[in-house]
Amino acid sequence: MPNIQPHHLTTILNTLTSIDQRLTRIEAALLLNNNAANSNVNADQTSIGTSAAPAASVLAHPSLSAGSRTITNAQSPSVAQQLRPHPPPPSRTSNNAQPDLIPLDPPPQGYTISSRASMQEELDHWTIPRGYSMRIAGAKVTGKKKVRWVCFRGGEARHHRPPVDESVIQAAKAEGRRKPTTDRTSKKCGCLFKFEVIETAKGSDLWTLHYPNEEHKTHNHGPSDQTSDPRARKLPLEVSREVDRWLREGWLVSKVQEELRGRGFSNVLNTDLYNRKRLLKKEDAQ
Repeated sequence: MPNIQPHHLTTILNTLTSIDQRLTRIEAALLLNNNAANSNVNADQTSIGTSAAPAASVLAHPSLSAGSRTITNAQSPSVAQQLRPHPPPPSRTSNNAQPDLIPLDPPPQGYTISSRASMQEELDHWTIPRGYSMRIAGAKVTGKKKVRWVCFRGGEARHHRPPVDESVIQAAKAEGRRKPTTDRTSKKCGCLFKFEVIETAKGSDLWTLHYPNEEHKTHNHGPSDQTSDPRARKLPLEVSREVDRWLREGWLVSKVQEELRGRGFSNVLNTDLYNRKRLLKKEDAQ
């Protein structure tokens, strides 16, 4: 039998625990979606007076059953990535928040990140639909690596501009544009929400989320308006390429907006599209 060092066993155990937590969350999400589907079927039966067989439970499949799930070997980071749920195709991905999400809900302790390169994107998938976003505040790059993240509204604002009239803000939103530069205000409000993402083992590029302080698990503000968060307005890569093609073909911004809203992307501002159109024209001229 190979001689396995205690710290190797600890690393393997931590990895298996993270995978088990992720599978548990997948099961919970599947169960929630299945319950919602059954509720819709029941509502349709009541409205039209006909009966239909209820939808079969997704969790009835033995491969997804918690009772039958068995991990037979230590999962590598590549295997852990395969266990992650795959998102829908980018061209059909909607930017609408799911109705069952809890606003400002923090990621759970032990939340797994598959790689450093995709860390921002994976955190955005959790935070942005819940009304907040995170930014990097520092990192430890030697030994066991870690990245410190803080709420985008953390820190103190520099009040060097006069207060903004609420009517100006509402008028800008109604027109699908940003507020004039002189009317912009900082979104910082001293929020203390923060966490660390730590590499599970040196060189593994598999990361887990950790809260050093329980007091830093809550926000001091409400959910943010997603039109005011540039990261929330970012489109998936495939959709962004389609938008570039439309703009190069001479589509009006209003037509692009109509197409995006039809796919569920309602947070993109007209200003974003005009800026992108101007940048594409500059690139094509070079």
